[in-house]
Amino acid sequence: MTTEALLTVLVRIRIVQHVVRADQLVVMCREDDLTLSSGLLAPLHDFQDDGRSQLVVKIVQMTDMHISLRAGQSEVCYELIEEAIRAEKPDLIVFTGDQVTEYQPEKAWKRLVKQMKQSGVPWTMIFGNHDHEHGLTRDELFDMVKAAPNCLMEKGNVKGVGNYILDIESKDSDKTAMTLYFMDSHANCEQARVGGYQWIDFSQINWFIAENKRHPYPSLLFLHIPLPEYNDALKGKIFGEKHEDICSPRLNSGLFTALKESGQVIGVFAGHDHENDFIGTYYDIALGYGRVSAGKNAYGSLSPGIRVIELTEGKREFGTYIRLKSGETKDRCQFPESFQSE
Repeated sequence: MTTEALLTVLVRIRIVQHVVRADQLVVMCREDDLTLSSGLLAPLHDFQDDGRSQLVVKIVQMTDMHISLRAGQSEVCYELIEEAIRAEKPDLIVFTGDQVTEYQPEKAWKRLVKQMKQSGVPWTMIFGNHDHEHGLTRDELFDMVKAAPNCLMEKGNVKGVGNYILDIESKDSDKTAMTLYFMDSHANCEQARVGGYQWIDFSQINWFIAENKRHPYPSLLFLHIPLPEYNDALKGKIFGEKHEDICSPRLNSGLFTALKESGQVIGVFAGHDHENDFIGTYYDIALGYGRVSAGKNAYGSLSPGIRVIELTEGKREFGTYIRLKSGETKDRCQFPESFQSE
């Protein structure tokens, strides 16, 4: 799809949320005092079940590309994007942090944004703990990525840059079918005596609780740094690989409890730990990693790849698998069926 096929979103004041229409993936922005128009971005997949057409949304997660401009370091990242679009035909691409770790960040970010703009595929992102380390603030990075009309990222109005929602509307009505949450998981801990990584702020948790009351639909959450509860998911059945410690914040601010109490979030997807790509469950919520999508500019022994997630309207379930750059797919599973005790 060409860039010309995209609709310009007319925004007044600030944007809190996008709404994505199911039949045409129409992107809209909701705000109490917002003027807007919608944009035709891409068709969605139809799924036949009992003779009825249902909405299926395919999401590609890419994470921890650590793009560098040095020759031979990051070409695989751009190739992965192209191959993911060609092979999976996704409705949405989600970048879950540490996109660029180049000492000339503006040039590297502009190349990434240009490629995504030309792709015509709707995309969005959250920032990781390294994205802002080389001269550009999170606010400046946000302004850069929003230059692409098919970028759905928003700033939000709580701690961090990138706390927002995408609502996906039903195929056959204007009602919401499912909700995607995105949270900024920050970077290093702001309290030196604690160390490690910063925890999710109470303002973010309160924001989620308030938004969830207005959006009581099956939901996924994307963030960069995994929650402490990822350690608990290892006690049950997992699909995928675990080759390093889970690097979550040392203090637990209670986001998982809020997710559980909501009754709506069925899965959380993170990045950050390059040697992990597993997915497990804890108290009936899936906790998963993306597959590291980096070339030679990042640590780790896992070959680069992506995670694919498929959500079906009207069902509290999803399918997911890893696609490697070689084209091989692995660790296919269906939540919750694949994780239930035999």
